[in-house]
Amino acid sequence: MKVSVKNTGTCRQTLKIEVPADAVAAERAELLNYYAKGVSLPGFRKGHAPKALVEKKFAKDMAADLKDRVVPKFYHEAIEQEKVKVVAVVEVSEPEVVEGKPLKFEVTVDVVPEFKLPKYEGITIKAEKTDVSEKQINETVESILRQHATYEDITGRAAKEKDMVQVSYESTIGGQPLEEKVPKARGLGHGNGYWITCDEESFLPSMGKALVGSKIGDKKDVTVKFPEGFIVKELAGMKAEFKVEVTGMRETKLPELNAEFLKQLHIESEAELRKNIREHLEANAKNKEKGRQQDAICDFLLEKAKLDVPESAVKEQARQVMYDMARQRMMSGMTQEQIKAQTEDMMKEAQVKGEEQVKLRYIIMAIADEEKVAVTDQEISDEIVRMAVQQRRDAAEYRKELEKGGHLESVGDQIRFGKTIEFLLEKAKIK
Repeated sequence: MKVSVKNTGTCRQTLKIEVPADAVAAERAELLNYYAKGVSLPGFRKGHAPKALVEKKFAKDMAADLKDRVVPKFYHEAIEQEKVKVVAVVEVSEPEVVEGKPLKFEVTVDVVPEFKLPKYEGITIKAEKTDVSEKQINETVESILRQHATYEDITGRAAKEKDMVQVSYESTIGGQPLEEKVPKARGLGHGNGYWITCDEESFLPSMGKALVGSKIGDKKDVTVKFPEGFIVKELAGMKAEFKVEVTGMRETKLPELNAEFLKQLHIESEAELRKNIREHLEANAKNKEKGRQQDAICDFLLEKAKLDVPESAVKEQARQVMYDMARQRMMSGMTQEQIKAQTEDMMKEAQVKGEEQVKLRYIIMAIADEEKVAVTDQEISDEIVRMAVQQRRDAAEYRKELEKGGHLESVGDQIRFGKTIEFLLEKAKIK
């Protein structure tokens, strides 16, 4: 078999494969034997018809089957022979099968990138404090109380901080309806029966604070400046005028932090509650700091390693990122219309993030190879159980599903990825 390999793009190669005529003939003969044993022709018992007659009768079917046998078989032999590390098959040419002649075809594939690893041991990281303050504990206690709050309609007084106010509103930017000015902000330009808490955490920035002191029936003009990082990027930094009418009010009634309430939480005392909160906040702070340090390592490697990555891998990862972004927006309360309006920008962001994630995966896995980071069968089994529990699935059935879909290896890769990050963090210089 003759094979030539040519670079035809970024992380892309084309293999020209020529299968000798005698090898094709051997495959044809084996295929003919298979047909002759399994078909019935008039006047002959099954499996006893002359091969020449079988070949003539099923010539078209055999030609198609021969391609299906020969192309995959010799493609796999070719990539093993040339040691091509395939990521994905991009295109396969249509081979022409002519009896007595070699069979030629081309396969274009994306391949694993080749690159030089930067020095990855001893990465310098600046540590940040993980102290927990009394203010944080107090805020958490209040948050717990608010989770068990009740709401009562308000009459006869103005809204106070932390009250909930129901409003109807219309908004403009420079005199133009907000949704005409910024089409991607569809759904934010007007609202009816919308509840807003009178505090700084209102979804519409500064709206909540502006409603303190209002009463049912009041009409107010409120200027909202959308901050940098607002979920609708096109509104970031812009000012909008909101014409607001107050249609309802509710007062938040917090439960008392007494023995009866603590009993509901299965806590003996306020001191125990605050101790548990401190431990929880400290654990969260340490985990957050560890995650930040891991991100710093990843950022360092992305900056220092110079590599191109396969287009097919980036496209696949970008699709996953796009799906995750859409799901997160839906969970944050955005409508399908609002998400659809942001599709173009989301796709651009997903492309950038997808490429970074693919690059990082190749870098980390190359380090894993260099350091001989291994994953045991037990670790894979434990991870599958964890994933199954998280999805409320039967672990055995979930494993079968992963095996059937060819995803079991990816579970091991993900564990290996995590272990390599841990290795890098252990070797880092944290100051």
